Amino acid sequence: MPHQFIETIKLSDGRVFHLEYHQERVCNTFLRFFPNQKVLLLSDIIEKVTLPTQGKHKIRIVYGSERPSVEVLPYQVKPIATIKCVEADFLDYSYKFLDRTFLNTLKESAGSDEVIFVKNGKVTDSSYANLVFFDGTEWVTPTTFLLNGTCRQRLLSERKIKERIIHATDIPSFTHIGLINAMIGLGELCLPLDRIFIDE
Repeated sequence: MPHQFIETIKLSDGRVFHLEYHQERVCNTFLRFFPNQKVLLLSDIIEKVTLPTQGKHKIRIVYGSERPSVEVLPYQVKPIATIKCVEADFLDYSYKFLDRTFLNTLKESAGSDEVIFVKNGKVTDSSYANLVFFDGTEWVTPTTFLLNGTCRQRLLSERKIKERIIHATDIPSFTHIGLINAMIGLGELCLPLDRIFIDE
């Protein structure tokens, strides 16, 4: 089956957020997987959809070599009470594939609300977001990410977060963990590590 990819774009009160970052990722994906095809223009797709003017929604675009599909769905952040590390030395998710079965299977096997994937002893991402850690002074994000997310890239360019190698053994030295993605900004899902982290 041909590869399929997904872009999830934030829509809040009728405003589409950070489309240029998503378009850049689509361009890179086409360059790698569909070099002989015309690059999909996200703005053209979104233009043809009636968008809600109130509330927070996600614009979900699935694309590949065939015609793209688009959905607009209400969005709420899922609460997290527990998070733990999962060894995932073999994981490769450098492009935003639609098929996330392997990520979800690993998460389900952990028995916690969310996971921190650890690759060769280093922190990468959670099952659906990049990670940031607060050390009491600043927010840092692992250099060893699985997917270089659009929110991560933007926050780095805005100098709101910094990159650092973070080993799994470093986690207890931080006070808080944050999950960030296109739908969740810095500080929106910020959790105290001493309450939620399961260190096994």
